[in-house]
Amino acid sequence: MLRKWLVFAIIVTGMIHLATLSLNSSVLNWIFKLLPMVLIIVLAVSSQPADKLKMYKVLIVSGLIFSIAGDALLLNNGNEWFMFGLLSFLVGHLFYVAAMIRRWEFSLLTLVCVVPIGLYSWLIGWQLHNGIMTNSNNSALWLSVAIYVSVISVMCWTAIMSRNWHATVGAILFAVSDSILAWNKFVSNVPASGIWIMLTYFAAQLFIAGSIANVFGGKQLSKGRALRM
Repeated sequence: MLRKWLVFAIIVTGMIHLATLSLNSSVLNWIFKLLPMVLIIVLAVSSQPADKLKMYKVLIVSGLIFSIAGDALLLNNGNEWFMFGLLSFLVGHLFYVAAMIRRWEFSLLTLVCVVPIGLYSWLIGWQLHNGIMTNSNNSALWLSVAIYVSVISVMCWTAIMSRNWHATVGAILFAVSDSILAWNKFVSNVPASGIWIMLTYFAAQLFIAGSIANVFGGKQLSKGRALRM
């Protein structure tokens, strides 16, 4: 019952944040951008996974904590805050990758997913490179973004290889959210970007947190052979 109320509260507070984006209120922005993440962390901490997934839970919660830190940093203006926020999210993604690897199960179908993921990463990375170097010629910023794109791509692949649909949906939505954010910042304006970025972001974190104990139910994606860690 607690999990259902938490999910409901996460959705409501997330929708309030989306509704208040046009108000240009820094106070409301701080409160309702961070509150859904606080509730998502509570959902993750309160989840009761099987004993073999205890470390998975610790890693996911750690990733969520670095994510909310990244959110807080990105609420400040300036490239230096963007870099700090990027670094915090990068560490969070590394925790997610470590978590997904613990649930890694081999199957040929999920293995070949590395091809479209790699292709997409290369294409968007190329566009971001052109945008960053054309507008600011900041090679350090481009290197940071390139590393981030690589890590989130690995996160998507390891989530798919975990064969947990919560983790897979969450990782893909995270990649979509970050792609919109990066494209809007470095390449060209995306209509209603703020809404799309936060909608996919909150959903991504909710699904990733939900992967600890399969909050929304369901089975694994496909049959495969587990790799014991």
